[in-house]
Amino acid sequence: MKINQTAGRCILACVLVFLLVQIYYLSCYIIPAKLQEPWEELAALYLVQSVFAAACICAVFFIQLWERMRRDAKSPVASLLLVNGEGKIKKEVPLQGRHSFAITGKKNGREIFVETSQVLEPDRALYGTCNLVHGRWYLEAAASNRPMGLKRECDNVIYRLKKEMPYPLSDSDVIYADTYKIVLIKNKTAPGGNANGSDPL
Repeated sequence: MKINQTAGRCILACVLVFLLVQIYYLSCYIIPAKLQEPWEELAALYLVQSVFAAACICAVFFIQLWERMRRDAKSPVASLLLVNGEGKIKKEVPLQGRHSFAITGKKNGREIFVETSQVLEPDRALYGTCNLVHGRWYLEAAASNRPMGLKRECDNVIYRLKKEMPYPLSDSDVIYADTYKIVLIKNKTAPGGNANGSDPL
């Protein structure tokens, strides 16, 4: 799919370059030459058609760029479920419209919190932070002795996270902080409107 998209963009780019050269040649050499009546009208018609086609191709590129920027700014994860050690859901945190969140816990206890505020409360200790970068969430464990783990969908192993190292998250990963786990709930459709999140061209 990606190869087809790249090929389509290359073809459009080549056509755009051809049209720009044609517009330049018609406007700078052919039309100023003051040809006879039929040829002058034909050159003007070709010029109008070339400008219109070039404008359409530029519009396609601008729309694709806007869609990519919109997709990169949108979270592929709809929300988080904070589950305690007994398997009870303590909180659901929506992520649409958010670009970061922090995983914290009580300094004198084992209760875990998911906070969207950048300012931590005095009685909280930081476990890790998550940031949305180009449409993907990255988890980074804080430089502390608070344990954090990550379980991938394809593995039955919980990996302990290294401190201050960003880990890319998929919508089926599970984050572990102390005795709590954080389950990611993915969007029904991928950002951009397509099921696979790909560009239309």
